[in-house]
Amino acid sequence: MLKDKIKSDSVIALKNRDQRLVDTLRFVISLIDKKELQMEVGKMTTDDEIAVLRKELKNKQESMEMFAKAGRNDLVDQLKYEIEIVAAYLPKELSEEEIVKMVEEVVAKVGTMNFGMVMGQVMKMTGGRASGDLVSKIVREKLAN
Repeated sequence: MLKDKIKSDSVIALKNRDQRLVDTLRFVISLIDKKELQMEVGKMTTDDEIAVLRKELKNKQESMEMFAKAGRNDLVDQLKYEIEIVAAYLPKELSEEEIVKMVEEVVAKVGTMNFGMVMGQVMKMTGGRASGDLVSKIVREKLAN
């Protein structure tokens, strides 16, 4: 699982005396552990771990924008570094074209123009490799046509 890879990377970073990387990875591990505590024992999946990482990535990006507006370049640099680390553990994102194909496939299969049903099916198909915002935008555009 992803958490195991992050833990082993944090041990390597600790041996290399890279405290900045160790701190970032430990924080990510704590977020995954926190999510795991909210679930039944043994029910945590890689998709759940990816969802935690995506949420943290989005939070860091929003924080970086706020710090940039406030002129806090020291914090912006720190967040850029953390964003790079978190993004490295995420699977490659699907392209817009791939998501459009999935949406069209679901609409053809389900035969409904129900946003919630289409959105749910597409999100399952993406397997955490696409942001909900992007999928939502594409689904809305397709259903509007």
